[in-house]
Amino acid sequence: MIDPLPVAERWWRTHDAGDGVTLLVEAHITPMLESNVWHVRGRDADMVIDTANGIGPLRPAIDELAGERPIVAVVTHGHFDHVGGLAEFDDRRCHADDAAETRSPFPVRIERGSQPRGVEEMFGYYGFDVPDRTIAALPSESFDVGAWVAPGAEPTSFVVDGEVVDLGDRRLEVLHLPGHTPGSIAVWEAATGVLFSGDTAYVDARLGFDDREAAEASLGRLAELPVRRVHAGHDRSFDGGELDVLLDGLLHGGLDSL
Repeated sequence: MIDPLPVAERWWRTHDAGDGVTLLVEAHITPMLESNVWHVRGRDADMVIDTANGIGPLRPAIDELAGERPIVAVVTHGHFDHVGGLAEFDDRRCHADDAAETRSPFPVRIERGSQPRGVEEMFGYYGFDVPDRTIAALPSESFDVGAWVAPGAEPTSFVVDGEVVDLGDRRLEVLHLPGHTPGSIAVWEAATGVLFSGDTAYVDARLGFDDREAAEASLGRLAELPVRRVHAGHDRSFDGGELDVLLDGLLHGGLDSL
């Protein structure tokens, strides 16, 4: 019998990433499923980039940062570990090519015995074993471990390549970068040189691309940007020099090893 889980005092851990950006990560989830939520503070509105798994409520943590400002919630792609909290926001955006998966993501569950087919292969690809439970604490006393399944959300609008989201004092451009998924995007702030890369580019973990040809074109596009700082969909942030090294390796044979 598996031991009962404690109730977490706080579900999210946060970190000031500079440039008016805050990182939020679920603090009690298995490392394989950890993903980054980025809150970008603007003068007139705020943006949330990706929304994690949807196990513990995200909106209260975002409201602590945003106050009364409107929130634009954008997901970089339709995978379950990025769209889980999207339904909590009134303004919900994704790329149309990932709309179906955003609405109905892969149905990951909490307990190993209830996981859908394909979970072991997914965990194994990234070097992890499937744990007995994907969480180490409950987000609330009423949380039903057995009933929870990765939630989706109905987008309220679709982003397109080159679209600019104006937060009043900062402008964030959507880049359509297919490869990881058909509708993968990144968010680029040219004024600060900050790139929110989603799962198109991160370091310290294995990347995955559904379409190698599309990925090569998307990575080549990133290589042309004067990036100063990268906030990725997983793991740590890194600078533009490290991005250059990553992209150079991928574009000169590295994709063949994935």
